Amino acid sequence: MKLKVNPLFFAFILILVLLGQGINFLFVFAALVLHEAGHIVVGRLRGYVVKSIVLMPYGAMMSMDENFDKTSGIVIGLAGPLTNFLVALMTFGVWWLVPAVYGVTRPFLFANLSLGLFNLLPVYPLDGSRVVLSLCKNKMRGIKVLQILGIIASVLLFAGFCVSFFFKVNFSLGIMAVFLFYGAAFGMRDETYLHVLSVHSKNYDLGVERKTVLVSENTPLVRFFHHTSKNAETTFQIVDETGRIIKNVTETDLCEIALKSKLSKTFKEAEKSAF
Repeated sequence: MKLKVNPLFFAFILILVLLGQGINFLFVFAALVLHEAGHIVVGRLRGYVVKSIVLMPYGAMMSMDENFDKTSGIVIGLAGPLTNFLVALMTFGVWWLVPAVYGVTRPFLFANLSLGLFNLLPVYPLDGSRVVLSLCKNKMRGIKVLQILGIIASVLLFAGFCVSFFFKVNFSLGIMAVFLFYGAAFGMRDETYLHVLSVHSKNYDLGVERKTVLVSENTPLVRFFHHTSKNAETTFQIVDETGRIIKNVTETDLCEIALKSKLSKTFKEAEKSAF
Protein backbone atom coordinates (compact mmCIF):
# COMPACT_ATOMS: atom_id res chain seq x y z
CA MET A 1 0.00 0.00 0.00
CA LYS A 2 1.36 3.39 -1.03
CA LEU A 3 0.96 6.39 1.28
CA LYS A 4 1.03 9.88 -0.24
CA VAL A 5 0.54 13.29 1.33
CA ASN A 6 -1.24 16.07 -0.56
CA PRO A 7 0.37 19.56 -0.28
CA LEU A 8 -2.88 20.81 1.27
CA PHE A 9 -2.21 18.55 4.23
CA PHE A 10 1.11 20.30 4.90
CA ALA A 11 -0.62 23.67 4.50
CA PHE A 12 -3.16 22.60 7.10
CA ILE A 13 -0.39 21.63 9.52
CA LEU A 14 1.46 24.92 8.96
CA ILE A 15 -1.66 27.02 9.61
CA LEU A 16 -2.46 25.19 12.84
CA VAL A 17 1.14 25.48 14.08
CA LEU A 18 1.26 29.22 13.26
CA LEU A 19 -1.99 29.67 15.17
CA GLY A 20 -0.52 27.87 18.16
CA GLN A 21 -2.75 24.83 17.71
CA GLY A 22 -0.13 22.18 17.12
CA ILE A 23 -1.70 19.95 19.78
CA ASN A 24 -5.05 20.19 17.99
CA PHE A 25 -3.36 18.98 14.81
CA LEU A 26 -2.26 15.83 16.63
CA PHE A 27 -5.86 15.18 17.67
CA VAL A 28 -7.11 15.78 14.12
CA PHE A 29 -4.41 13.51 12.71
CA ALA A 30 -5.30 10.77 15.21
CA ALA A 31 -8.98 11.07 14.26
CA LEU A 32 -8.01 10.90 10.57
CA VAL A 33 -5.94 7.75 11.09
CA LEU A 34 -8.83 6.09 12.92
CA HIS A 35 -11.22 7.19 10.17
CA GLU A 36 -9.15 5.58 7.42
CA ALA A 37 -8.50 2.51 9.56
CA GLY A 38 -12.27 2.01 9.68
CA HIS A 39 -12.44 2.07 5.87
CA ILE A 40 -9.47 -0.28 5.51
CA VAL A 41 -10.66 -2.87 8.07
CA VAL A 42 -14.21 -3.03 6.72
CA GLY A 43 -12.87 -3.04 3.16
CA ARG A 44 -10.73 -6.07 3.94
CA LEU A 45 -13.69 -7.82 5.57
CA ARG A 46 -15.63 -7.25 2.35
CA GLY A 47 -12.72 -8.59 0.27
CA TYR A 48 -11.15 -5.32 -0.95
CA VAL A 49 -7.53 -4.26 -0.52
CA VAL A 50 -6.37 -0.64 -0.33
CA LYS A 51 -3.82 0.14 -3.06
CA SER A 52 -2.94 3.69 -2.01
CA ILE A 53 -3.95 6.46 0.39
CA VAL A 54 -3.51 10.19 -0.19
CA LEU A 55 -3.76 12.18 3.04
CA MET A 56 -5.91 15.30 2.81
CA PRO A 57 -6.74 17.90 5.52
CA TYR A 58 -10.15 16.48 6.41
CA GLY A 59 -9.91 12.95 5.15
CA ALA A 60 -8.03 10.86 2.65
CA MET A 61 -8.55 9.68 -0.90
CA MET A 62 -8.21 5.92 -1.02
CA SER A 63 -7.71 3.75 -4.05
CA MET A 64 -9.08 0.21 -3.84
CA ASP A 65 -10.42 -2.15 -6.43
CA GLU A 66 -13.43 0.14 -6.21
CA ASN A 67 -15.86 -1.75 -8.38
CA PHE A 68 -17.91 -2.30 -5.22
CA ASP A 69 -21.16 -4.15 -5.10
CA LYS A 70 -24.04 -2.06 -3.72
CA THR A 71 -23.79 -3.30 -0.12
CA SER A 72 -19.99 -3.01 0.02
CA GLY A 73 -20.07 0.54 -1.32
CA ILE A 74 -22.47 1.60 1.43
CA VAL A 75 -20.79 -0.30 4.26
CA ILE A 76 -17.24 0.76 3.37
CA GLY A 77 -18.33 4.36 2.79
CA LEU A 78 -19.98 4.58 6.22
CA ALA A 79 -17.18 2.75 8.05
CA GLY A 80 -14.93 5.81 8.41
CA PRO A 81 -17.51 8.24 9.87
CA LEU A 82 -19.00 5.54 12.12
CA THR A 83 -15.53 4.78 13.48
CA ASN A 84 -15.13 8.46 14.40
CA PHE A 85 -18.54 8.51 16.10
CA LEU A 86 -17.69 5.35 18.04
CA VAL A 87 -14.37 6.85 19.22
CA ALA A 88 -16.18 10.06 20.21
CA LEU A 89 -18.68 8.03 22.21
CA MET A 90 -15.85 6.12 23.93
CA THR A 91 -14.12 9.43 24.73
CA PHE A 92 -17.34 10.71 26.27
CA GLY A 93 -17.47 7.51 28.36
CA VAL A 94 -13.94 8.16 29.60
CA TRP A 95 -15.08 11.63 30.78
CA TRP A 96 -17.78 9.98 32.84
CA LEU A 97 -15.30 7.54 34.39
CA VAL A 98 -12.37 9.96 34.72
CA PRO A 99 -13.65 13.59 34.70
CA ALA A 100 -10.12 14.94 35.13
CA VAL A 101 -9.22 14.13 31.49
CA TYR A 102 -12.03 16.30 30.07
CA GLY A 103 -9.81 19.32 29.37
CA VAL A 104 -7.16 17.25 27.63
CA THR A 105 -9.39 15.04 25.50
CA ARG A 106 -12.12 17.55 24.60
CA PRO A 107 -10.39 18.57 21.29
CA PHE A 108 -10.06 14.88 20.40
CA LEU A 109 -13.79 14.30 20.80
CA PHE A 110 -14.68 17.30 18.64
CA ALA A 111 -12.08 16.31 16.03
CA ASN A 112 -13.79 12.94 15.64
CA LEU A 113 -17.28 14.44 15.57
CA SER A 114 -16.39 17.11 12.99
CA LEU A 115 -14.49 14.66 10.77
CA GLY A 116 -17.32 12.12 10.90
CA LEU A 117 -20.09 14.65 10.21
CA PHE A 118 -18.16 16.44 7.46
CA ASN A 119 -17.51 13.20 5.59
CA LEU A 120 -21.19 12.25 5.66
CA LEU A 121 -22.04 15.16 3.37
CA PRO A 122 -23.36 13.73 0.06
CA VAL A 123 -20.82 15.61 -2.07
CA TYR A 124 -17.80 14.32 -3.96
CA PRO A 125 -15.18 13.25 -2.83
CA LEU A 126 -16.54 12.71 0.71
CA ASP A 127 -17.76 9.38 2.05
CA GLY A 128 -21.38 10.45 1.77
CA SER A 129 -21.00 10.56 -2.00
CA ARG A 130 -19.77 6.95 -2.02
CA VAL A 131 -22.95 5.87 -0.28
CA VAL A 132 -25.15 7.84 -2.69
CA LEU A 133 -23.22 6.51 -5.69
CA SER A 134 -23.74 2.94 -4.50
CA LEU A 135 -27.50 3.56 -4.59
CA CYS A 136 -27.47 5.15 -8.06
CA LYS A 137 -28.64 3.12 -11.02
CA ASN A 138 -26.95 5.47 -13.46
CA LYS A 139 -23.40 5.80 -12.13
CA MET A 140 -22.19 8.26 -14.73
CA ARG A 141 -25.03 10.67 -14.11
CA GLY A 142 -24.63 10.23 -10.36
CA ILE A 143 -20.95 11.12 -10.54
CA LYS A 144 -21.71 14.28 -12.47
CA VAL A 145 -24.34 15.44 -9.95
CA LEU A 146 -22.08 14.69 -6.97
CA GLN A 147 -19.27 16.62 -8.66
CA ILE A 148 -21.49 19.68 -9.05
CA LEU A 149 -22.63 19.42 -5.43
CA GLY A 150 -18.99 19.17 -4.34
CA ILE A 151 -18.08 22.35 -6.18
CA ILE A 152 -21.13 24.18 -4.77
CA ALA A 153 -20.24 23.06 -1.25
CA SER A 154 -16.64 24.26 -1.73
CA VAL A 155 -17.87 27.69 -2.82
CA LEU A 156 -20.15 27.95 0.22
CA LEU A 157 -17.31 26.96 2.55
CA PHE A 158 -15.00 29.51 0.98
CA ALA A 159 -17.70 32.17 1.39
CA GLY A 160 -17.89 31.22 5.07
CA PHE A 161 -14.12 31.53 5.29
CA CYS A 162 -14.28 35.06 3.82
CA VAL A 163 -17.07 36.08 6.21
CA SER A 164 -15.04 34.79 9.17
CA PHE A 165 -12.53 37.60 8.58
CA PHE A 166 -15.07 40.01 10.05
CA PHE A 167 -15.29 37.98 13.26
CA LYS A 168 -12.72 35.31 14.11
CA VAL A 169 -10.81 33.97 11.14
CA ASN A 170 -11.54 30.28 10.54
CA PHE A 171 -8.75 28.91 8.38
CA SER A 172 -10.25 25.42 8.58
CA LEU A 173 -13.14 26.55 6.38
CA GLY A 174 -10.68 27.75 3.75
CA ILE A 175 -8.74 24.50 3.80
CA MET A 176 -11.94 22.44 3.58
CA ALA A 177 -13.12 24.58 0.65
CA VAL A 178 -9.90 24.00 -1.29
CA PHE A 179 -9.96 20.28 -0.45
CA LEU A 180 -13.52 19.86 -1.72
CA PHE A 181 -12.93 21.88 -4.88
CA TYR A 182 -9.74 19.97 -5.66
CA GLY A 183 -11.44 16.61 -5.15
CA ALA A 184 -14.56 17.50 -7.11
CA ALA A 185 -12.84 19.23 -10.01
CA PHE A 186 -9.76 17.06 -10.45
CA GLY A 187 -10.53 13.76 -8.76
CA MET A 188 -13.53 13.11 -11.00
CA ARG A 189 -11.47 12.08 -14.00
CA ASP A 190 -10.20 8.91 -12.34
CA GLU A 191 -13.63 8.22 -10.86
CA THR A 192 -15.30 8.57 -14.24
CA TYR A 193 -12.89 6.21 -15.96
CA LEU A 194 -13.28 3.78 -13.07
CA HIS A 195 -16.96 3.49 -13.93
CA VAL A 196 -16.17 3.29 -17.63
CA LEU A 197 -14.28 0.11 -16.86
CA SER A 198 -16.98 -1.19 -14.52
CA VAL A 199 -19.42 -1.79 -17.41
CA HIS A 200 -17.86 -5.25 -17.74
CA SER A 201 -19.16 -6.18 -14.29
CA LYS A 202 -22.54 -7.81 -14.84
CA ASN A 203 -24.98 -9.12 -12.26
CA TYR A 204 -25.69 -12.49 -13.84
CA ASP A 205 -27.37 -13.76 -10.66
CA LEU A 206 -30.30 -11.43 -11.34
CA GLY A 207 -30.23 -11.94 -15.08
CA VAL A 208 -28.67 -9.81 -17.80
CA GLU A 209 -30.62 -8.72 -20.86
CA ARG A 210 -29.15 -7.99 -24.27
CA LYS A 211 -30.17 -4.73 -25.87
CA THR A 212 -29.32 -2.69 -28.92
CA VAL A 213 -29.12 1.11 -28.94
CA LEU A 214 -28.89 3.28 -32.04
CA VAL A 215 -26.59 6.24 -31.49
CA SER A 216 -25.37 9.01 -33.77
CA GLU A 217 -21.65 9.09 -34.54
CA ASN A 218 -21.74 12.74 -33.42
CA THR A 219 -22.90 11.85 -29.89
CA PRO A 220 -20.40 12.59 -27.06
CA LEU A 221 -18.76 9.42 -25.82
CA VAL A 222 -19.91 9.96 -22.24
CA ARG A 223 -23.57 9.61 -23.29
CA PHE A 224 -22.96 6.05 -24.47
CA PHE A 225 -22.27 5.00 -20.89
CA HIS A 226 -25.69 6.25 -19.79
CA HIS A 227 -27.06 3.20 -21.60
CA THR A 228 -24.83 0.66 -19.82
CA SER A 229 -25.57 -1.12 -16.56
CA LYS A 230 -24.87 -4.31 -14.62
CA ASN A 231 -28.21 -5.72 -15.73
CA ALA A 232 -27.75 -5.34 -19.47
CA GLU A 233 -25.22 -6.10 -22.19
CA THR A 234 -25.46 -3.31 -24.74
CA THR A 235 -24.50 -3.28 -28.42
CA PHE A 236 -24.41 0.15 -30.03
CA GLN A 237 -25.33 0.62 -33.66
CA ILE A 238 -23.64 3.78 -34.89
CA VAL A 239 -25.66 5.77 -37.42
CA ASP A 240 -24.72 8.68 -39.67
CA GLU A 241 -26.72 11.87 -40.36
CA THR A 242 -29.18 9.97 -42.56
CA GLY A 243 -29.84 7.30 -39.92
CA ARG A 244 -27.93 4.63 -41.85
CA ILE A 245 -26.17 2.07 -39.65
CA ILE A 246 -22.45 2.28 -40.35
CA LYS A 247 -21.05 -0.08 -37.70
CA ASN A 248 -21.73 -2.07 -34.52
CA VAL A 249 -19.82 -1.34 -31.32
CA THR A 250 -19.73 -3.61 -28.26
CA GLU A 251 -19.16 -2.44 -24.69
CA THR A 252 -15.61 -3.77 -24.90
CA ASP A 253 -14.95 -1.74 -28.06
CA LEU A 254 -16.45 1.33 -26.37
CA CYS A 255 -14.18 0.98 -23.33
CA GLU A 256 -11.07 0.66 -25.50
CA ILE A 257 -11.99 3.86 -27.34
CA ALA A 258 -12.85 5.70 -24.10
CA LEU A 259 -9.56 4.82 -22.43
CA LYS A 260 -7.57 6.12 -25.40
CA SER A 261 -9.52 9.34 -25.83
CA LYS A 262 -11.64 11.88 -23.94
CA LEU A 263 -15.21 11.24 -22.92
CA SER A 264 -16.19 14.74 -24.04
CA LYS A 265 -15.34 13.93 -27.67
CA THR A 266 -17.93 12.64 -30.10
CA PHE A 267 -17.74 8.97 -31.04
CA LYS A 268 -16.47 9.89 -34.49
CA GLU A 269 -13.67 12.09 -33.06
CA ALA A 270 -12.78 9.63 -30.29
CA GLU A 271 -12.52 6.69 -32.69
CA LYS A 272 -10.16 8.59 -34.97
CA SER A 273 -7.88 9.68 -32.11
CA ALA A 274 -7.91 6.20 -30.54
CA PHE A 275 -6.94 4.26 -33.68
